[in-house]
Amino acid sequence: MSDDASKPSTNSDPRTHGLDAIFNPGSIAVIGASSNKLKIGGRPLHHLISYGYEGNVYPINPQHDVVQGVPAYPSLESLPEVPDLAIVAVPGGAVLKAVRECAEHGVKAVVLFSAGFAEIGEAGRRAQAELAMIAEESGMRIVGPNCIGAARMSTGVTPTFAAAIMLPRERPIRDVPHIALVSQSGAIGGHLVALAPDRGFEFDPWITTGNESDVDTADAIAYFAEQDYVSAIAVYIEGSSNGEALRKALSLARRAGKPIIILKSGVSEVGASAVASHTASLVGSDDVYDALFLQYGATRVHSVRDLLDTSYLLATGKVPAGSRVGLLTGSGGAGILMADAAAATALDVSPLPETVQAQLKKLWPPAGVANPIDMTAQVTNDPDLFASFLEAVITGAEYDTLLIWLSYLGMIEPWAGTITEALRRVRAAHPEANIIVSSMTNADSAQAFREMNIPVFDELSDMIQTAARMVRIGEMLRAPLADELIPAAGLPVIDPSATLTEDQAKLVLTEVGIPTVPDRLVTSASAARQAAEEFGYPVVLKIVSVDLPHKSEVGGVVLSIQDGDAVEAAYGRIMTGVSAAAPEARISGIIVAPMIAGGVETILGIKNDPALGMTVAVGLGGVFVEVLQDVVLRLAPFDIATAMEMIRELRGFELLDGARGTEPADINALANALSALSHFAAANASTIESIDINPFVVLPHGRGAYALDAFISPLSAQPH
Repeated sequence: MSDDASKPSTNSDPRTHGLDAIFNPGSIAVIGASSNKLKIGGRPLHHLISYGYEGNVYPINPQHDVVQGVPAYPSLESLPEVPDLAIVAVPGGAVLKAVRECAEHGVKAVVLFSAGFAEIGEAGRRAQAELAMIAEESGMRIVGPNCIGAARMSTGVTPTFAAAIMLPRERPIRDVPHIALVSQSGAIGGHLVALAPDRGFEFDPWITTGNESDVDTADAIAYFAEQDYVSAIAVYIEGSSNGEALRKALSLARRAGKPIIILKSGVSEVGASAVASHTASLVGSDDVYDALFLQYGATRVHSVRDLLDTSYLLATGKVPAGSRVGLLTGSGGAGILMADAAAATALDVSPLPETVQAQLKKLWPPAGVANPIDMTAQVTNDPDLFASFLEAVITGAEYDTLLIWLSYLGMIEPWAGTITEALRRVRAAHPEANIIVSSMTNADSAQAFREMNIPVFDELSDMIQTAARMVRIGEMLRAPLADELIPAAGLPVIDPSATLTEDQAKLVLTEVGIPTVPDRLVTSASAARQAAEEFGYPVVLKIVSVDLPHKSEVGGVVLSIQDGDAVEAAYGRIMTGVSAAAPEARISGIIVAPMIAGGVETILGIKNDPALGMTVAVGLGGVFVEVLQDVVLRLAPFDIATAMEMIRELRGFELLDGARGTEPADINALANALSALSHFAAANASTIESIDINPFVVLPHGRGAYALDAFISPLSAQPH
């Protein structure tokens, strides 16, 4: 990838320009370099030396001629060349001056460790805004502030003060499997970098984005998606201030065939408020992030352990071709636990073919040979039994993954040697077999597993759950790529300062392509009667007022009216009751509409999420949405095929599909309306706060669907 310093076309795109200067710089300056390798200003220089960075390194410290054995310089302008990258490790009061000097001298990128910016309050926000302005005006990229930096350790590029990379490693990083890491938190990022080597892999390259004055999570994901040496990307994220850029970055990774696993914090109200004070990032509702990750093929995890485990398998294992698993164990009890854990996931525990079962029974008659496959404790007595069972299962069954539980056998000799030797024989004969083991290990057996490229887990359930995530990742990678959609042309745009009544909202929806029940606005009882006669009975009467979005709460709705006298009486009751309940409400009149009988009530809606933008929801009406929260979300816009996926994901989908002999509903009409609503939402991302279409009645197949009520809430003049 070329290191093009040109500005991106729009601020909603991830910006990868200049990031080569962070991960592939030809020269690096350390501003505020210290001779003490334990100090913040000393560690980056120490790391660059110890990791063998081959480019030019320039410590800048006016008090010393030499720092850590490297010739030092008094200032940036005294250097023999303009460095590609500058590490700024100076006290807070000197940060802005140092960053400005870097921009003025043409430095391509800066890594800024210092805290004390947007996370501390208004003064910090002003200082951070100045950093952002420097980056925007100069084209120089800034990582941070309030971060621990970044690294591509395999090439010696270590612009970080993280002590995690000082930990001893058994193998050279260049020889270790790796995936990339993006973390908004320096502490979480450093923790993951420290944990990975004990699992036999590395997070490399990695970046912590901190307060994201310039380089943000989306930029880093997009950059790694473009790099041939990156196979997968792990992400820790607290929130996003540019949801559209994050969407595009995830799409880039998906199209590059690079799995993304994400640990998103800020799920609870307590956690969400902590995020705001930690990195000053915006936090959208958690279910919207779930929709984002699902829509763009990212796999969400919910703990550091899960992120580490899944990263481990992505680095050292393989993505399975399917969900069929063979479970092998030396214990019947463990086999039951494995089967239970697998059944709780997407794993397919199909039995062995009968011919293979007979073959295994011939090898060891007491064995359990269906699936799970119980070799019994005989596996510890017969050195050949384990290898023979594995060989028979691999050659005779079409399992995508073999999951093996060996308890503590990998820790104690001679059994540790027995099982590793058996696995070596099998690996030599079947180098592509996808084998994962759960076992405690000693140093020798752990090394043997690494050499054979067989991932090992201490805990049985961790192995099963992580294997299931790999199945989902494989399904995502094999799924056809959806077209990138833009909002359909010619859609109406709502005035963000206007307030629409129900009849006005339904007119807009009709123009968008969402069918609505016909109605008429009237201002007298006689006009109501005339409208009802023309529609035919039964009819519905509803108050119309911009001040009363919840009409039934003030007695503003009467259903199933059967004749003209009842219409006139209902008109009077509504006007009298509403005037008493809400005397200040501005009343436009009363809507008369035919009563729609039958069908399945659903709810369609839009929420303008402050972080991720327009989110479209579909749910079943009544108790399903109120109590069971049976709602499915996607980000707008999307096509009819995606709308159909959403409908089928509803837990109560059977009610639409003809449960208990009822006639199936017209889900095609529902999908068309849902997709149309998503395009309307995308076209009004800067004008609409929310839309509620409740109920949206879906009639039996072939008879269509209708919005019976609708409320559009435009954005006010206040900042969103």
